Amino acid sequence: MLLRSTLVFSSAFLFAFPALAQNARIEGFTHAGSGCPVGTVAGVISPDQKALTVIFDQFEAQAGPGAARSANRAFCQLAVDLRFDPGWQVALFDATYRGFADLESGVQAMHETSYYFSGSPLTSGPLTWSMVGPFTDNFSRTDSFATTVWSECGTVRPLNIKTNLYVTNRLAPARAGVVTNDTTDVQVRIEYALMYRRCPSP
Repeated sequence: MLLRSTLVFSSAFLFAFPALAQNARIEGFTHAGSGCPVGTVAGVISPDQKALTVIFDQFEAQAGPGAARSANRAFCQLAVDLRFDPGWQVALFDATYRGFADLESGVQAMHETSYYFSGSPLTSGPLTWSMVGPFTDNFSRTDSFATTVWSECGTVRPLNIKTNLYVTNRLAPARAGVVTNDTTDVQVRIEYALMYRRCPSP
């Protein structure tokens, strides 16, 4: 029998701000999805507005005997409200996830994330990676983007992060697995991961 494991899952987005863009900050966020219904999500923005921690109570996917078929997928979309000088553009560079999964032999878990600015195409992806049981451990994964898509000049729009969790036991119907997203950390630092450039002159 599979014991449900607790997962601390963090995804860190490190934003790079040149000297002229250091007023960039996180104003807030909204959320929607089966993995983050109203009343199951808490968010805290740091005093300097450079970090956002989102805590989930129900972001879980599972499969196995007794589990509802609909339980094998959960998703949540965050819309992160960024503020920066509209004379600049921003593009996502990479994002790192850490977590835990408990999968019996033959059970597969998949993580899929799409990133895009409102009104713009996907940055790249969706980006997908998976694990196959037997697996009971922490994991770490970095999404890197082959295609750079810049935010629109002259306006500042939310960065959307849509994450899907899947678990399937199609190849091993008698076995079970679970993956849970407990927290997501979005951090703004003068380091890596978002790239900035000046908008071209009119």
